[in-house]
Amino acid sequence: MDFRELRFARAMEFTIHEINNRTDLLPGITLGYQIHDSCSAVSMAVKVAFQFANGREPFFNDTDSCSKSAAAAVPALVGDSPSTPSISMARMLGLFGIPQAAQEEGICVEYSESYYRTQPRSKLERVANVIRRSTARVIVAFVNSGDMRFLLEELARQPPPPLQWIGSETWITDPDFLKYNMCAGAIGFGVPRSVIPGLREFLLDLSPAQALKSPLLTEFWESSFSCSLKGSSEGARECDGSEDIRALQNPYTDTSQLRVTNLVYKATYAIAHAIHGVICNDTQCDKSAKFTPWQILNQLKKVNITTKNGYQVSFDSSGDPVAIYELINWQFKKGGGLDFMTVGHYDSSRPRGQEFSISRAISWVGEQRETLWTVCAALLSSGPTPSKTAASPSLSSFCPGTTL
Repeated sequence: MDFRELRFARAMEFTIHEINNRTDLLPGITLGYQIHDSCSAVSMAVKVAFQFANGREPFFNDTDSCSKSAAAAVPALVGDSPSTPSISMARMLGLFGIPQAAQEEGICVEYSESYYRTQPRSKLERVANVIRRSTARVIVAFVNSGDMRFLLEELARQPPPPLQWIGSETWITDPDFLKYNMCAGAIGFGVPRSVIPGLREFLLDLSPAQALKSPLLTEFWESSFSCSLKGSSEGARECDGSEDIRALQNPYTDTSQLRVTNLVYKATYAIAHAIHGVICNDTQCDKSAKFTPWQILNQLKKVNITTKNGYQVSFDSSGDPVAIYELINWQFKKGGGLDFMTVGHYDSSRPRGQEFSISRAISWVGEQRETLWTVCAALLSSGPTPSKTAASPSLSSFCPGTTL
């Protein structure tokens, strides 16, 4: 189980609880939700999106009529954490008007490889060997964190020569990957770090009885404490109540690096405000109001709010939020071990030519600290190519306008 992804899911649950307890937002209305595990797979994400679109439950029920099931259609979705499944869902749901709040040139490319974790291990080994034998010393890895984990595990068995890694947001800020010292000096854009008051207490307010109500939380509890809840896992000792969730140290309980989690928080609030704008006036809401996803989508475009933790949420004429990122660099701490260091910022709302700034020295592979603007330009212009790695022979291969 990916405990970090579980935190993302429970962050939406926390946000909805917070919204339902407010009197100024959707007064008298209780929001509901469904959370589905896409397994970071496009096919699974699109399947669930279709189920949402046509109002069918993701299970067979021989007692409910089609018309009754159709009433389950949802007015809006919070996208998947990886970008590729979210983009696929958005393209499909766009046909139904359901809102979702979520080429190579100019360089010398020595190789370009793709890998997906469900492919045979022989494919993973082949990609790893291409990286090991290559003369390229800069590698651009736009790869989902689930796939990247397999690749790094394989490379760690026989580490390649030092490489300058340029990563995508999905893995460049994943704390689980900091154990791979061969990635020292890695650089990439990440969602800004944030604080969400009350979230940590919500995550830790979990008992064995509560965990048993959800298969997902049951798996989390049993995986974390290596015990079985009421004999639900064969061969494991039975949980005896001595388990202390506050003593756990894993990505679920770690709220010091809330990045994607804050996107979930903001997206959920944006949808709530859009629904409020459709069915509520200044003081009350119409509980019997009928509305369509198109109405929510149009209202979502008008949302301009500041969340409780101080972040602005708004959308431009194209329906895009303001793009704000931190430039993250993997640097060694004084006591040893890698850590995330914010070395720059990107803010699309700033005047043209001032969107990007460097705030401190970058530690490149080999601990060379310098600012290479050509690489930064390449980073800024690169687009998401999931499960794709590309490499060029030297740092000087990068130039403004480069896209990988």
